[in-house]
Amino acid sequence: MATSREPVGDGSGERQLRVDLAAAFRMAAELGWHEAVANHFSLAVSADGRRFLMNPRWRHFAHIRASELLRLDAGDPETMSRSDAPDASAWCIHGHIHRALPLARCILHVHPPYATAVASLADPAIKPIEQNTARYFNRVAIDRGYGGIADNDGPFSATTAFWWWPARWPRPSTISTT
Repeated sequence: MATSREPVGDGSGERQLRVDLAAAFRMAAELGWHEAVANHFSLAVSADGRRFLMNPRWRHFAHIRASELLRLDAGDPETMSRSDAPDASAWCIHGHIHRALPLARCILHVHPPYATAVASLADPAIKPIEQNTARYFNRVAIDRGYGGIADNDGPFSATTAFWWWPARWPRPSTISTT
């Protein structure tokens, strides 16, 4: 079965990963990094990154518990036909990234107010105009081809944008999408 709310007993440390991810949801809610229930986090639990934990659809970050996290397989075409299927946008974003990028261990899709404001600009590039913005110069991949809610099986451009990461910077193990 591709979705499960039960931790596996294979010694993979999944129980602790569930606790940690649930804590991340609560912390994100506390910091205001959410927008109702239109956000999602995922955390790979397999070496190849294809099996991952993700929040159930339409559950507010402040109320997510470790036992409620879905265990999904990025290669399972039946995921969206199940009664406990994740949000279609969440599946499109996280499924594509976990399938294509095994190095992406944790993916955070959040809508913090400042990131949403920057994403709304005609030119959302973060320029190195002072010390705080300089740390992100050439370290942020921007999807300039965004065409609305990612909720279909078409190619998801964040996987492409991520590989344009400047070679001089180490590839991150966490991706944040807005």
